[in-house]
Amino acid sequence: MKAAVIALGAAGKVLETREVDLPLIGPTDVLVRVGKVGICGSDLHGFSDPSDDSRQPGLIMGHEFGGEIADVGSLVPHLSVGTSVTVDPQIRCGRCVACENGWFSICAHKQVLGSSRRGFVHGGFAQYACVAAEQVLPVPDVVSPAQAALIEPLSNGLHVVQRAEPAAGDLVVVLGAGTLGLSIVQAFAAAGDFRIVSTDISDAKLELATALGAVATVNAGRHDVAEVVADLSGGLGADIVVEAVGVGAVYRQAIAIARRRGKVMFFGAAAPTIELDPIPILHKELLLIGCTGANDESADAVHLVADGTVDLMPLVTHEFSLDDAQEAMETLADPASGAVKVLLCP
Repeated sequence: MKAAVIALGAAGKVLETREVDLPLIGPTDVLVRVGKVGICGSDLHGFSDPSDDSRQPGLIMGHEFGGEIADVGSLVPHLSVGTSVTVDPQIRCGRCVACENGWFSICAHKQVLGSSRRGFVHGGFAQYACVAAEQVLPVPDVVSPAQAALIEPLSNGLHVVQRAEPAAGDLVVVLGAGTLGLSIVQAFAAAGDFRIVSTDISDAKLELATALGAVATVNAGRHDVAEVVADLSGGLGADIVVEAVGVGAVYRQAIAIARRRGKVMFFGAAAPTIELDPIPILHKELLLIGCTGANDESADAVHLVADGTVDLMPLVTHEFSLDDAQEAMETLADPASGAVKVLLCP
């Protein structure tokens, strides 16, 4: 089969599309014929960082994908060849304290498809992928291959809402309008009556945020986010702030604009370390909430897409063939491209 594999070039990591062996499935696995697969910001960051251990040469990346079951293991009676599915990329151990409590997103031994952090686990930048049967979820015919690939980021957004426990009327500020930020906007919009504010430095992304449910937007490159939030909140600050960028300055901004005893969600992870001033955290008695990915929200995400509550297609700005995987990665990395979600089509 054909796959885009990380290799070392003269200037660092590159994606080489080459012929590789078809994955061998075990008795509890299924073979998924990949329909479409998204390039996540975490793929880009890990791929671009030569020291990052999660995207190493030899790996087939890709954890946002869906497709059609091409083969099933001998111990998988509930799934059949030809079924359209989406994939939960998190491989959990099922035996640690977190798993016993149902906290699958923070499994102590978690692996992720398309990552080399805890051993190489190949993902969906390929024509076929081996996936444990418990990680695939059938999707109805109304869910397109592109939408099936975007169930994973939407599930992340739904998990943010679940962790934040918002109250009706809350002022929710989502910092960053990439795929993650826009998925979070949609998740809050689908969950209840909240005043959602989206910030970014791209007017095009902010226009998209408005179309997807934000009641206000702020171009952080031209306007003071804190001033806008103060105007919207009567000077109190935001009830909930979600950081979906992953750099220190935006983490600090999230803390600054939250109200006293407000909630600050940290999800972005573009930088491995950041510096924070503890004083506003202490003096405002903020509740800081970490988030590392979806837990068990995939079925809810499929339902929201299938019934038309959430439209994921506006997120898709570019599609490339698997042969053009390197160009796809460069497009996502180029701010001038206007890329939000870039899909590969194996």
